[in-house]
Amino acid sequence: MTMSKVSIAPSNNTLLSRTECNIMRGLAIVLIVIDNITHLFKGVFTDNEHIYRWSSVEGFLNNLSHPDALLPFNLLSFYCPYGVMLFIFLSGYCLTLKYEQGNGRNTTCKVFVVNHYKKLFVMQLKGLAIFLTAFFLLYPNEVLNKSFVLNFLLIGNLKPSWNFIPGPYWFFGMIMEMYVIYRLLIYNRKDWVAIVLTFFSLVVMALLPPESLTLNYLRMNCFLAILPFCMGVLTARHLNAKSFSVNNTGACVGWFVLGFVLLTASKFNFYSWLIMPIFIIITAVMLVKLITRSNILGTVLGWCGTMSGILFVVHPTVREIMIDRINATGNYYGMLLIYLFVTFGLSLILKPVFSNNKEKT
Repeated sequence: MTMSKVSIAPSNNTLLSRTECNIMRGLAIVLIVIDNITHLFKGVFTDNEHIYRWSSVEGFLNNLSHPDALLPFNLLSFYCPYGVMLFIFLSGYCLTLKYEQGNGRNTTCKVFVVNHYKKLFVMQLKGLAIFLTAFFLLYPNEVLNKSFVLNFLLIGNLKPSWNFIPGPYWFFGMIMEMYVIYRLLIYNRKDWVAIVLTFFSLVVMALLPPESLTLNYLRMNCFLAILPFCMGVLTARHLNAKSFSVNNTGACVGWFVLGFVLLTASKFNFYSWLIMPIFIIITAVMLVKLITRSNILGTVLGWCGTMSGILFVVHPTVREIMIDRINATGNYYGMLLIYLFVTFGLSLILKPVFSNNKEKT
């Protein structure tokens, strides 16, 4: 998902270096691009993201106990949605490094909000121009309703009922909400503000029915993001390269395994599912530390990180064009490879269009 590129120059003492942040962006966008197509395949169980349905978990477990050709795609759907959490975490992390510790410390509230709104709006505008061209060629009789205008202005999330075109663009409005919350409530304030805000969001969600429309509405907005965002803020403020012995490969493997096990276990209960971002981020940070030790994989994901903003706004168009054909043919493996090839290829072709927009996913 997209967030404005934060020009940070982390010291060697920060938990995540500039290179590692880019690798995490690359990991996140690869997960998102894959998830946003595979969860639409016929027969694949959509993972719980905004509401919690036990039927989704049960369906996955049944497929796991009776494996078939869909199992790899159910595994992808079970674990890939968490790229969103990584981008939210990086938003809090990088904003804190720049605006509390770096060269953005003197930025006024008005300038901060306006600049971030402009960056997201322009990025979305370019992506929508591409998407709508394909959309109206595919569906010439389709009429956009008034909710499109609200989505276009980055406030569509505030509607009680929502209809995003394209679907993944709900993230723009949600992350903009977090930028405002950060600047008004969290920026340069004591840690307890972020902690109380996180606790409040968790309590409110925990009091709601797992499949309620209210929970869905709140998580389509900032309630989904508060925990991982505040983790990013507190990580930037207090953790460094010596934390968790992250320079030790054995320690990284141990933390990764622990985080992954807890992440998986947290899926099987509504209340633990609410705090799952904690385990997602621990797992991802340790995975990034391990990936950094591999020149080839680190380079590939680092490159994906530099392309993450473009990939995010382009892949919904490719998905819209291909999804009906994918489900009609049933050739999920071959069509997934084609989808990835087209998404990355089109992003490279369109890179000059986005080159003057200093955005990162």
